[in-house]
Amino acid sequence: MDPFLQSQFTLPLQWDVFATFLFAAAGTVRTIRRGYDIVGVVIVAVAGSLGGGMLRDVFLGSLPPVALVDVRFMASVLLGAIVGMALHRYVVRAMPVVEFVNTVSIGMYAVFGTQKAILAGLSPLGALFIGVLNAIGGGLLRDIIIREEPEVFRPSHFYAVAIAAGVVTFLVLGRYVSIRAETAAMIAIGVTIAIRSLALRFGWRTRSLM
Repeated sequence: MDPFLQSQFTLPLQWDVFATFLFAAAGTVRTIRRGYDIVGVVIVAVAGSLGGGMLRDVFLGSLPPVALVDVRFMASVLLGAIVGMALHRYVVRAMPVVEFVNTVSIGMYAVFGTQKAILAGLSPLGALFIGVLNAIGGGLLRDIIIREEPEVFRPSHFYAVAIAAGVVTFLVLGRYVSIRAETAAMIAIGVTIAIRSLALRFGWRTRSLM
């Protein structure tokens, strides 16, 4: 049997819930600054924090989405929104922590989404699409809702590049080098973190084609 399918990378639940909470709190600060009311704040918090996973599940036909079944995810979003509304003047100071959690999380979500796509029978290119979507989907939905140009479309510090590199690493190691999924995932996540962190540290950016 394919070693890649004998084992699976498991997304740490505690980290997933914590990241969801932080993203909801940080997203709430952005919406408050745009003058949104409580309804707008909560909708954007849900979309930004859980959107990537929900899009992944919809594309893979895994319904209802996990985020809507496990009450811990929605509860963490609501708690994050409440904290963001109550402490929005201070949440800004925690942005370095949010950025660190985001850097680690995009690597995890990308690998996890890719693995689910492979197990669902998608081709490697299809799995690459799902993995990247899992990582960027929440931010993409958030930006669309608040009518901002999505960050992933603009020149950035290798945001999508780091995610794609991690997914490709995971697929190559798992499917073509026959490394077990857990090991391939750890290496792939490390690749994403390294590329994203180095880009932020040294100011590496993608460029406009114009």
